[in-house]
Formats: sequence, structure tokens, C-alpha cells
Amino acid sequence: MTPSSLSAIPAHLESARALDSVTDKVGIGVITPHEIVIDLETHSGSPDIPVIRFEFAKKLAANPEVFTVASGEKWPYIDASGRYLRIYVFGQHDLGSDQTKQLVDQLRDDYIPNSGFPAGTKIYLGGAPAQGVDLLEAIKSSMPMIFSLIMLLTFFILLRTFRSIVLAAKAIILDLISIATSFAIVVLVFKFGIGTYQLEQLEAWVLILLFAILFGLSMDYEIFIVSRMREAWERGASNEEAIREGMRNSGTVVTAAALIFITALTGLITGHFAGLQQLGIGLAAGVLIDATIIRSLLLPSAMVLLGKWNWWGQRKTPSLT
Repeated sequence: MTPSSLSAIPAHLESARALDSVTDKVGIGVITPHEIVIDLETHSGSPDIPVIRFEFAKKLAANPEVFTVASGEKWPYIDASGRYLRIYVFGQHDLGSDQTKQLVDQLRDDYIPNSGFPAGTKIYLGGAPAQGVDLLEAIKSSMPMIFSLIMLLTFFILLRTFRSIVLAAKAIILDLISIATSFAIVVLVFKFGIGTYQLEQLEAWVLILLFAILFGLSMDYEIFIVSRMREAWERGASNEEAIREGMRNSGTVVTAAALIFITALTGLITGHFAGLQQLGIGLAAGVLIDATIIRSLLLPSAMVLLGKWNWWGQRKTPSLT
């Protein structure tokens, strides 16, 4: 998973051809350099700073993952006050590559702490590669908590709606199966080339949107079908009768809605932008599997196996004659 990649730009665009022409000569890492900003504070007038800057730049250039280093004594390398310095580090690889991520870590953990500048100097690492690494770290650190909170809130909403712990838990489990299958298909198609697509990276924002959209759609289908089952059960139908009536009254509608949604995704799937293709195929696969295998097979099968436990803690509404 990467924040982005220049390789995802459609090859037929003029801008992509121009990019290829440039990167063939100087390397793709030159397009998105690492930017090191040095705040000298009270040391801006020190005569030792130019020597330290030169030695630091030379040390950076010696790294095999660095294509070249740009530094100087005029703008844009030094501001008018002389307090802030800027050093550009051009890598050998693409923005989203593992080598670029490793170079970001090396700059932060090794080179910057041992830069040789006077004590009290503040050094910051910016640029697209560092921003991408920070984005991924923010996603990885926050998503488990956010996903857990979403599922917890959903569980309580379903508990209030169905008045059944079993139905609420089952709905979330089936949703997660659908989403996990969609993620697996996206990885197989785009990462390992099972099909006509193959890329070196998966866009991070695609996986986030896939989870959000599929979780909402899958839960919508679940509520729609199970609500019909519950209504039948409350009218006095047995568990099996309620399942059959719920599937008969809503199963076809859910499948039709899913097919319409998949048809609307055709433009994304057949497009040329890798991120939108990943989103389109992930959504289409997730919705198709959810509306067919999950809702048509797993849902009624689970309801039959659970039997009376589906309605544990509930009472049927007395019929009025």
C-alpha cells in the first residue's frame, strides 16, 4: 500500500509521455525530491555553516539510493535572512516504492540526527516522499481504532433495530467477510496481476473508501432482508418460514440494486487512472459477492443454523383476530 505513484498516470496522456522522457534521462526520483529544511536560529551567521552544509550534502550524496543532492548559497537554498537552509535530495526510485520509504527512514533516523550542525539547530524533512510515509503511518495507526469504533456503534444500532445480539453480531461478521473478499480481489488483480491489470502499488485512499462504501452498502442489504424476516417471524411464522418470506420479498430487489450499482461502476473499471480502476473493481467485486454469495447463500444458511437463537430475547407480537 502506498500514498501514490507516478506510475499510475495513464500512459497515453501527453503529460505521461513527457514524464517518461524526463525520467528516462534523469530517473523518476528526481520528480519528487526529499526536502531538508534547516532552521539555524542563532547560528545563521556562523562561518562554519557553509562547511557543515557541504559535508552534510556530500554525505547524503554518498548514499546509493540517492541520485544527486542540490544545495547552494542563494535562493531557493537559503532565504533572505540566512536563517533557513534547504537541501534537495533526489532519490533513485518512484514516490511509492519501498526503497523511497526506506530512504525517508534513513534520512530521519540516521542522516539528520548526525548532520553535524550546531546544537539547537532544528532540521525538518519534507517533500512528497516524507508526506507519503507520514500519511501511511497515520492511516495504519488510526484505522484500527476507527474501524473498531464504527463496528461498535453499528452493533448497538443493529441491537436497537433487531433487538437481537445474535442478528447484530452476524450482520457485522457477514459485512467483514464481504469487505475482506473485496480487498483480496483488489490485491490479486492489481498487485499480482491476476487478470489484465498489474501495478507495483495499491493506493491507500482506495482501501479506505472501499471499507466505508462497502460497509454501508452491505449493512443496508442486511437490514433490508433481515427486517422482512423479522416482520414475518413477529407475525407468527416459524424461523424457516420467516427466512423464506424475507428472501422472497427482498432478495430479488437487493440483487437488482446490486446489478444496477455494478453497471454504474463500468466507467471507473474501464478508465485509465489506476486508483479509480482499483476503486471500481473493488466495489464491483464486493457488491457482487455480497448480493449473491453473502446475502443469497450465507445469510439464509446462517439463519437456518442459528434457529431459535436468531430471536433470542424477543417475543412475538400477539396476533389480533
